[in-house]
Amino acid sequence: MKDIEKIKEDLKKSVGDKLYTHCINVMNTAVDLAVYYKVDIEKARIAGLLHDCGKLYNKNIKNLEHAGLGAEIVKDKYGVEDKEIINAILYHTTGRENMTMLEKIVYIADKIEPNREYDVVDEIRELAYSNMDKAIMKSFESTFRYLKAKNVHIDKQSLDSYEFIKNNKS
Repeated sequence: MKDIEKIKEDLKKSVGDKLYTHCINVMNTAVDLAVYYKVDIEKARIAGLLHDCGKLYNKNIKNLEHAGLGAEIVKDKYGVEDKEIINAILYHTTGRENMTMLEKIVYIADKIEPNREYDVVDEIRELAYSNMDKAIMKSFESTFRYLKAKNVHIDKQSLDSYEFIKNNKS
């Protein structure tokens, strides 16, 4: 696997400034959360930085599809073999049942990075440092409201993830 500085250089050349800044912000937020929750910081750093790498090759890729493509890219292009990192990237848009803390961290870091602005983001940011499951539920609820208002289909994986956390939250 390439070192983090080489990955940053590659991303900076491959994506626009807006997406690169987003990836750096998610990486930094994931690292902060990893420190707080005592999760492997390097795994959080790599997964946070590369979470949107599926958008590298197809800027018009559907929102949920970039996560699966990204999981393949991190293996093929960046030599990532760590299943935890790969899964954190794979599930950063929809979540899944029994998410690991690293998966939860990357999921929520993507939703609360400093440039994100939406009606409940400050509440979700606070919850992320007190009760991760409640933060994720609040994020799903906000996303579901947004999608319903836009008359966009809500995928089954996200609904199942939400229900699982709701029924098993800490």
